[in-house]
Amino acid sequence: MSPAETSWRRKLQQGLHASVRGNAQAFGFSITVTVTFGVLSQLEPKPRLIDLFLFALAGVAAFTVLNIVVVLRTGGRTTDGTGERATLIGTATDFLAVGAAVGVAIGTGTLLHNGWAWLLAPFAAGVVYVLVQSIELAVGREEADGHTHSGPEQP
Repeated sequence: MSPAETSWRRKLQQGLHASVRGNAQAFGFSITVTVTFGVLSQLEPKPRLIDLFLFALAGVAAFTVLNIVVVLRTGGRTTDGTGERATLIGTATDFLAVGAAVGVAIGTGTLLHNGWAWLLAPFAAGVVYVLVQSIELAVGREEADGHTHSGPEQP
């Protein structure tokens, strides 16, 4: 095997490791929440829009509570000592991102018909989720750094 092939194989293994490690918990939670939705759809077959909105917020509430507990108990440092206070604070407020995203999905689904909602609602919800979560993480970073926002940074 050539050095280039060995290097590529090592990089591929590192990429696989990072991908699996970085996505394992999210993958498990995605399966859990999807199947929970399926179970409830069988037991309560006609959810109202408010039920769906509350489902999303309740699904995030567990992470919010646990993130707050982690921040309070660790002083903002993760167990591996990396000091992830900003991430913990930012993700503890994830209900804002989820609420905004689900709200946009409901609005898009209400306004659009003939299949367009199925195309545009997840796109719009995804964009809104990422943008709001970015703001949450920035606020968390700002708080973790001990700064208050005083306008745009100067170069």
